[in-house]
Amino acid sequence: MGSVNDAAARHIGAPQLPSARWQTWLSRHVPALQGPLVDPARRLVVVAPHPDDEVLACALLMQQHAACGGALHLVGVTDGEASHSQADLPPPDLHALRSRERREGLVRLGLGHMPMTPLHLPDGGVAEAGARLHAALLALLRPGDALVTTWHLDGHPDHECCGRVAMDVARRLSLPLLQAPVWMWHWAEPAMPRIPWHQLYAMGAPALARMCKAAALQAHQSQLSPRSASLPAVLDSSILERALWPHEYFFIYAS
Repeated sequence: MGSVNDAAARHIGAPQLPSARWQTWLSRHVPALQGPLVDPARRLVVVAPHPDDEVLACALLMQQHAACGGALHLVGVTDGEASHSQADLPPPDLHALRSRERREGLVRLGLGHMPMTPLHLPDGGVAEAGARLHAALLALLRPGDALVTTWHLDGHPDHECCGRVAMDVARRLSLPLLQAPVWMWHWAEPAMPRIPWHQLYAMGAPALARMCKAAALQAHQSQLSPRSASLPAVLDSSILERALWPHEYFFIYAS
């Protein structure tokens, strides 16, 4: 397998390894942090490339932060209108459907009143609109915030652009940044060189929070159901299995 810096090496296909093997390796090599992962005095700004990514990336973290009294704000980067581009579902209808699914997912996390800033950037084209994302984050963020988004080498171009932009903004504003691998688990291997494993940390959560995460993901039925007779679901069974993991994982970049 090539270097992780080579986009071809990060191709998202069928999962390379079963979930159980990842869990065994992670339990041995990735430390689990105790206590709140983000200082409750900070507002946690969640930058989600698509309407289900806040669940896949950090549903447990958002619940923990809210339970500790921390404020939250969601940045919806795209409307997810491209997930069914080859199916018989017009983009405006899909946009409305995915918006409803997002709100229902947040309700199932106990975060139904979480404020959100939608950016309406093109699904699949965030990299081309990266300057708009950068400007929006600079306008929204304030001193003392913390950022969480998807990893800048995750494998999906929208996820990667969100990670790169968030990294630059966090550095400019001296904010702590967490980046969650979402699709990395499909193409990576344990101990794969040039993945910064030393910066990866695990965050555990109570059983109820994990149940809420699984329920929130089920709200995104447009992504879990076959898109047509010939197109499978966007999210496969391995994603569902990972939603039940007892930990979420984050690359942590200090401010």
